[in-house]
Amino acid sequence: MKRLPLALPLTLAAGALLLCAGTTEGADSTASADPAKGGAVTLTHPTLEGVEISFEQQPETLVMDCYAYSTLHEYGIEPDALFGFDCENPFVMGDIDISGIERIGVDGEIDVEKLAELRPDAVIGQGDADGWAWFDEDVNTQLTRVADFIPLPSAETVDEGITANREIAAFLGADPEAENITQADEDYADAKEAFSVAAGENDLDVMFTSPTKEMLYTGVGFPQANLLEELGATVVGPPAPETGNRWGQVAWEEASTFPADIILVEGYSDEYDFSAELWDSLPAVAADQLGNWGSKGAMTSRTYADWLDALAEQMSTSEKVS
Repeated sequence: MKRLPLALPLTLAAGALLLCAGTTEGADSTASADPAKGGAVTLTHPTLEGVEISFEQQPETLVMDCYAYSTLHEYGIEPDALFGFDCENPFVMGDIDISGIERIGVDGEIDVEKLAELRPDAVIGQGDADGWAWFDEDVNTQLTRVADFIPLPSAETVDEGITANREIAAFLGADPEAENITQADEDYADAKEAFSVAAGENDLDVMFTSPTKEMLYTGVGFPQANLLEELGATVVGPPAPETGNRWGQVAWEEASTFPADIILVEGYSDEYDFSAELWDSLPAVAADQLGNWGSKGAMTSRTYADWLDALAEQMSTSEKVS
């Protein structure tokens, strides 16, 4: 189910302490000053043109939404508190243990008083220069008075997304050449090759979906779908809308007009239990040729290496049913 950036409720405590935040202006380089030497540092956002965020010193106290933590955890960047959606979703969070991390918000709510008490240097999550994607303008105004907001990078391709998120991690103090990172990069390159071979040997059509009772949402044009196409797979579904919500929307009566051999379901797992008459009648569903994908979650080489390896195996063991 898509969560669109609509105004959502906010848990506000009267008299919340609002601290001064830094400025956001235009620039061109990723970071200025040397964090190791102390003093002011500046982050130029890797994918938001002209967005520069200045800090009086290297940010250390961090509050993240769970999408940000799912990526930054691999680089050893840890939050002082968490908020947001999908914090308990293993497809997003993997095996990250968040039990010892303070939660100051669930789904679309946040406790601004607790946020202010933490005195964070930065809040990191999905959004843009104006703030978090699921807060309205008033809420984001209050949030950015407490701390600077660092939006997660948004890129057209998976590789660009991995690189851009790595730049954020490096700004926050990560070593982008750590052994686990370089090994993940090698595994990702190998997984690309394995999937490309499997796609070439098996003429199977793939559809990216997120089914709901109301309609079938599809993911043509998403970075994950583009990646598979670049590696030789055929991705089916309606074209992405030219403007607005980028999810394709297919009425259930028309779902069979996009035949697919493998259907990837957002957040799919062994516990997945969605059922609808027209969904169940799709050839890939009837043949149990379902796999997973995620439009959010960790944007790292490790995540995509593991995902492509699983898909390569699925391509090799599935049959033509469309």
